[in-house]
Amino acid sequence: MKLPKALNEATAGAALKYHIKRALERSHSISDFSKNLELSAQKSHFSNNTLKIIEELNNGIKQASEEIKEKASDLQHATTPLKEFGKNYPEFALKPKEALEKLLQERNGQVAGAAYREDLGGIDFVWGTPKTKESVGYGLAHVLERREQQALADGLSEAEAKEYALNIVKSIPEVLEKGTKGTDHLGRVFVDYGNKRVGLNNTWNNKDLENHWVISSYELRDTTEKPTHFPTSQAITKEKDIHSLNSVEPNPTPKP
Repeated sequence: MKLPKALNEATAGAALKYHIKRALERSHSISDFSKNLELSAQKSHFSNNTLKIIEELNNGIKQASEEIKEKASDLQHATTPLKEFGKNYPEFALKPKEALEKLLQERNGQVAGAAYREDLGGIDFVWGTPKTKESVGYGLAHVLERREQQALADGLSEAEAKEYALNIVKSIPEVLEKGTKGTDHLGRVFVDYGNKRVGLNNTWNNKDLENHWVISSYELRDTTEKPTHFPTSQAITKEKDIHSLNSVEPNPTPKP
């Protein structure tokens, strides 16, 4: 007696679910599951359609497994610190807001892979140093220093200048998270969000950083100009090394 097609398909579907469940129970890894499911298919009298489903499922699992391995490798590179930037705080990797707060609190070191974007890879937050006799300055410390000096020169009090500079730096995680990646006419990579632009660089001491980016500038668009206009007075020359994180945004509003 030949069973109706619908009943055959229902039976095959139930059997497939059973074998998938059994394969999952006996497996400790993705590769184990794929092998166990394949063995079940070989021992069972599945229809050609069901065997095709199992084959497609296994192919999908293998592809997903490779993608997971690749992503894991990317994340490992992204969160590997550079000794030149000092102490790393790995517990804040992939947590941009918390990473920034930690560096503002500690005022030293780095968070390797503080942020991560699929289109860029890891983005390091580095405390760096203000301008000294030995260094032109770089990192968040230099951004704060430059912005405070700018605000003071425009008439803000010391407390107001510090608050202004702090607000500049604290907006970086939001720009990186919500912004759009772009490249300017000099080949520099940036992330734009609203009227903010965070410039990025993937070299240090003339060496490429594998799956790493470091913030190289912070700009605010002059809203009195065309929507695409960003100031370029200090950043017009393409940087090959990250010597500073100079910000080139317009002046803060002075006190009345």
